[in-house]
Amino acid sequence: MRLIQTFAFLIVGLYTNATATERAELARLIDSPTAGLIDKGRYGVALRFFANGGVLTQLDAGVLKRVTIAISFGGEHIIGDTDINWQSRVEAAIRYRILEENTALPALVLGYDTQGYGNHRNERYQVKSKGVFLALSKNYLSSLGQFGVHGGANLSREDEDGDDDLSGWIGVDKSINEDFALVAEYDLALNDNSSSALGSGEGYLNAGALFALSKELRLGFYLKNLLSNGPEKAQTSRELTVLYTEEF
Repeated sequence: MRLIQTFAFLIVGLYTNATATERAELARLIDSPTAGLIDKGRYGVALRFFANGGVLTQLDAGVLKRVTIAISFGGEHIIGDTDINWQSRVEAAIRYRILEENTALPALVLGYDTQGYGNHRNERYQVKSKGVFLALSKNYLSSLGQFGVHGGANLSREDEDGDDDLSGWIGVDKSINEDFALVAEYDLALNDNSSSALGSGEGYLNAGALFALSKELRLGFYLKNLLSNGPEKAQTSRELTVLYTEEF
């Protein structure tokens, strides 16, 4: 039963509630990373359920105080009655925190991530992987809860469509109480707006909510692509994530 629980929630990132002595670290908004890390000696296992019966599994681990590593694998039609379309390879990620957050400066993380999101076609994901990235995060605490501001820049390795521009993203997260938080992000997708790319130039606007069921187990519900970015006004999609975290 514990193993089944372990196959649970991480891809929204890592959400823990902020208190006077413990500040929440969100490792990912929805698709975009923050400057958050998993603590050394902890791991997280996540399942993300997406369109076309898709399931993505990701394992993250805090191996050092400033280093987090991850591997992920999934496919489409895992849920359903058609043949499964697996990813062509296991994806990997690593991030290193260059600068710790303080009262004046945000946290800064340098990372590399090959995992994209959505359907995988023609050697690329619907939402391209971040590739090499820098992520900034600044968190604010008050009697009204935590409010985080995030941003970053990236250069994706998925450039087979001929669009290899530098891109970036911005996002926010806001805790409502100890068990509920809201997140939103806007991916500029500047590397996905050429004539041969999947995007149509609007970028990807996503929003979601996070629910803490226990200290270790959390759920995330996302509305993806609210601007209908893509060919023929691609539809907004709904995704569910389940995240379980624990000490080694």
